Amino acid sequence: MTIQTLNQHAKNWATPKFENIPSDLITQPWAVWIAEPRLGQPGKFNKAPRSPKTGFNIASSKPQTFGSFNEAKKAYQTGKYTGVGVLLTNNGIIGIDIDNYLELFQQKPEIKAWVQLAIKHGHYCERSPSKTGLRLFIKGELPGAGRKYEGLEIYQTARFLTVTGSIVKTNGGQS
Repeated sequence: MTIQTLNQHAKNWATPKFENIPSDLITQPWAVWIAEPRLGQPGKFNKAPRSPKTGFNIASSKPQTFGSFNEAKKAYQTGKYTGVGVLLTNNGIIGIDIDNYLELFQQKPEIKAWVQLAIKHGHYCERSPSKTGLRLFIKGELPGAGRKYEGLEIYQTARFLTVTGSIVKTNGGQS
C-alpha cells in the first residue's frame, strides 16, 4: 500500500491521543498498524501489527518482535502508519473489543449497563480507530485464553488490540 493510499484511508481513522493512554498499557509490548482493505469485504480493514522498529508484519504469538510504547509512538509519527496498538501477554490485563457498540447497546442494554459500570469503577474505555467500536481494558484474569460472547471479544493473551486514547466516560462523553 502506498503512502497516498494510506492517507486516503487515514482520514476516517481516529488519531491516537498518546497522552490519554494509561500507564498499565504503556508498559506492555507495542506495535503500529496500517489499515489494509480486506479482499471481498468492502469497508472492512485488517489491522495486523507491524514492528515499530522495522515496519515488517509481526505475530502476536511472538512478543519479542514488538517494541516499546515510545518506539510505536515515534514510528506512528512518521506518517507511515494508521495507528498503534498493544499486545496482551497474560499479565493481568484483559482487553475487550466491542464492535458496532451503538447497535449492540441498543439490542442488549444489559451490555451497555455493564460497560458503564466498568467505566464508573475506573476501568479504561476508549473508542476504536473506526470510531464505531469500543475497547475496554480491565485488570483481572480469564479462565482460558479468550472468549467471544454476546457481541464482545474478550482476550488476555497473544492478542493485538488497537489503541486510540479517545477516552469514553460514563456519561457518554469523550476526551
